[in-house]
Formats: sequence, C-alpha cells, structure tokens
Amino acid sequence: MPAEEAIMPNTSLIFSGGLTPSDATLNNVRAIQNVDLVIAADSGLHTAQKLEMHVDFVIGDFDSVDASALARATSAHTQAIRHSTDKDFTDLESALLLAVDKNSQNIIIVTAGGGRLDHQFGFVAAMFNPKLRDCKVEALWHDNRLFALQGPTTREITTQVGDTIGLQSFSSKSEKISTSGLQWQLTNESLNNFETRGVSNIATKEQVSVSVELGQLLVIHQPKGTK
Repeated sequence: MPAEEAIMPNTSLIFSGGLTPSDATLNNVRAIQNVDLVIAADSGLHTAQKLEMHVDFVIGDFDSVDASALARATSAHTQAIRHSTDKDFTDLESALLLAVDKNSQNIIIVTAGGGRLDHQFGFVAAMFNPKLRDCKVEALWHDNRLFALQGPTTREITTQVGDTIGLQSFSSKSEKISTSGLQWQLTNESLNNFETRGVSNIATKEQVSVSVELGQLLVIHQPKGTK
C-alpha cells in the first residue's frame, strides 16, 4: 500500500463522550468490520479502552477524560489533540471534522444517548455539518441507529420487518424524498422541519431505502421490541 493511502481511511469510528454505552451497543460496535481510523472525543476514550481498541486520536478539551486513561493511550501511541476549554464547538464536532480531514468516507459515531438535552441536540446537529456532506454519517445511539442524509443522497438500511423508521427534516424543508421497503411510502415528497408525519413508519422488508434530493434529513432506525 502506498504511504499516502495509510492516512486516507475509508471508515472512521468515533467514540463520543458522556454516558457509557450499554453492553448491547458495545456488542454492535464489536461487530463493525474494516475500521481504518478510531477517534475518541474526550471521555469517549473510556469506552474505546473498555473495548480494548487502539485509538488513533483523542481530541477535546480533556475536561472529562480520566488522566490515567489519557496517559495509557498516549503511551500506546495515541495522538492527543487538546483544545482550549474556552471554545465554541463540541468535542464531537472536532472529532467529526478530524475524520473529514483524514478523508474518511464513512463515519460511525458511538454514544449512549441521554445526558444533558443541549448535548443531545448538539450531537445531532454536528452530524449535519456541511463539511460532512460527501460522507456517510451514522450513529449508534443506544439501541437506535441515526443516519444524517444531506441531499442529494441515498441510504440503504438493513432492517427487520416491523422495525420502526422515523424521518425528520433537519433543514427548513427536505425535498424530493423517496423511500422503499416502508409501510407508508414517499415518492418525491417534501417534509418541513415542523412536520411530524415522517415518524413511526414501519419496515416491511429487510432492506429499506431512503433518498433525498435537497435538504437535510434525519433517519432514525429503531429495532422492533426496543423502547
């Protein structure tokens, strides 16, 4: 492999700070294959170390990461990128932009969800940074999977029949939305950000497709039987 390709990962795994993910979420992370770059956003390092994963970068203002955990990581050749605590962006946003800088095409974020409400909204907002437009961005959020679509794009989602699929515009309007594999199909339709008719759709096949031509669309996949 040419040397320059070594710093151009296709898939990045980002561990968000905050609460510790459930064992079910951690098992889902273990099942992810072909990860090229692992980034911890501040105390997300604790989760990566619990999984015994080597972390390439830990980034943040380091206000919540344990000092001994950070020392273990740097001694194992993890590169630490420290920001001032007087910053106007979240640690997760800086981790996402680092993944983009490393030319990642697929980004998977791991979070337990919960915690402060402004952090939760900020988490989702960061997934829609315009610099991520050309990336496939998803998050393992407790038992759910979140997908941030910035049009024009299409996302294929592996499901089970009966899973819940929610669609919510994250821009003022998402236009020309089309779906397949859902009980209530959309064909070149629009959703405003104040509309709720995209919630509680049901997967009727084991493969669901969602496409959007214009705007930002959040897709939430909740497996059947979860709350």
